[in-house]
Amino acid sequence: MRYQHGGDVYSYAERFGGLKPLDFSANINPRGIPLSVQHAMHEAIDQCIHYPDPACRELRKALGHRWNLSPEHFFCANGAAEIFYRLAACIKPKTALLTAPTFGEYETACALVGCSMQFYPLKACNNFCVTSSILEEIKPNLDVVILCNPNNPTGCTIAQELLEQIAKHCQRFGIWLILDECFGDFLIDAQAHEMRPWLDQYDRLVIVRAFTKMYAVPGVRLGWCMSRNQDLISQLQTAGQPWNVSVIAQACGIAALACTDWEKDTAKQIAESREWLASALTALGIQVFHSEVNYLLFLSPIKDLKEQLMQRGILIRSCANYRGLGAQYFRIAVKSPADNQVFIQTMKEVLVHASESNHGARDCV
Repeated sequence: MRYQHGGDVYSYAERFGGLKPLDFSANINPRGIPLSVQHAMHEAIDQCIHYPDPACRELRKALGHRWNLSPEHFFCANGAAEIFYRLAACIKPKTALLTAPTFGEYETACALVGCSMQFYPLKACNNFCVTSSILEEIKPNLDVVILCNPNNPTGCTIAQELLEQIAKHCQRFGIWLILDECFGDFLIDAQAHEMRPWLDQYDRLVIVRAFTKMYAVPGVRLGWCMSRNQDLISQLQTAGQPWNVSVIAQACGIAALACTDWEKDTAKQIAESREWLASALTALGIQVFHSEVNYLLFLSPIKDLKEQLMQRGILIRSCANYRGLGAQYFRIAVKSPADNQVFIQTMKEVLVHASESNHGARDCV
């Protein structure tokens, strides 16, 4: 098994004798799991003597209340990633348009159903942001457009006016538009970027979200999507096993939806820590790309930076496998102020070591 995502603390522990790293490779809320969510999951243990509700009734009701939409327009899953695989299985696209770089599971899911993919390249000179030129690529031959907003691993959003134009183009040509908003909760102006209001107008719009990152529950696995297209929602429900969301995961989601101020408070704290972390990296001579959420993409002068940091107890995300990036691109999560300081201090040590090694090599010539 070749695992290329962040958060692989298990391989690290296996390699370093059971030690756990300071994990900057997974974009998880540094505040941890809200206490009310922890309590709800603990209380749900007694209900694990039953199969989970295959329809996620209470969870979908809570989602409907939060998003002002009937529960029948939601589908819940074992993490957002499962949704992309089920969407591919249901829509069966022949041609898809993806950005590059972006979350790799879109491409993997489409490839499994024999879909041919076109890629819209994001450029470093534009801070890897989607520009209006993407409209020229949205043509009738496409079956689906998949966009991550905010994008992973770049952390930038698509301008709302442009996103609305994209939605109109897709609707005009009968193209499915799948929007991954899994990091939208971390935006200071989160509501300004939500495409929920457009569901009422476009029956081929699907919005995907998850509890994973904001509520620090990647081990629980809980994602969901919403769409006005009832036929698609029905197909999603039968495209895989019926018990895909556990009893504990459903309890987690219901409790998380009751944490009214958690997201706004987190977004504010993350913004402050992100600014400090980006400035500290820039002061070290590192090129950091602008981000609006809880992670930063940067270009390192050291190719084996991941290995160097692993040797010092820190795990980061190499972006070498992202289409459109390369081996010297890395992504780090924005963590607590204390952890961020540890990271910067360790980066200083690595850079000094690299500089001394280079001087030593030149002295030997």
